[in-house]
Amino acid sequence: MNNNYFPLSYRWFLAKGLTKWQPWYFIDTDFSVKEAPNCVENQFATRAFKVETGADFDVYLFARRQDMDDYAFFVVRDGKIEDKVVSMHLSFAKKLELNEPLRYSEIKQSFVQWLREIVIADVEYWISEEDMYDE
Repeated sequence: MNNNYFPLSYRWFLAKGLTKWQPWYFIDTDFSVKEAPNCVENQFATRAFKVETGADFDVYLFARRQDMDDYAFFVVRDGKIEDKVVSMHLSFAKKLELNEPLRYSEIKQSFVQWLREIVIADVEYWISEEDMYDE
């Protein structure tokens, strides 16, 4: 069974069960990444992404922030999911939301960089907001 549809770093985190990074969570499971990606399931977000960014590439939704309409997508180029991540807030306004359309050449962030720069920063903020350790 071919499970190389998704970036290695993403598969590694899923295999280790590292999938819930409050407020973020991953869409896929360790089982689902062993199959061909289901690009139909989250079309509402991928369509909104294309309209709002005017991107010259396709995307695959892999994570969502639970408390707002922030989404993380892998770049899809020539039918292959790449280790390039675009994370953004979608407005679902059905119009271009950027001053200039987003271009493939502008995307530099990898999955691990996204975890470090976006997810861990959000986790750190949530830790400071919660009193989960106070009894």
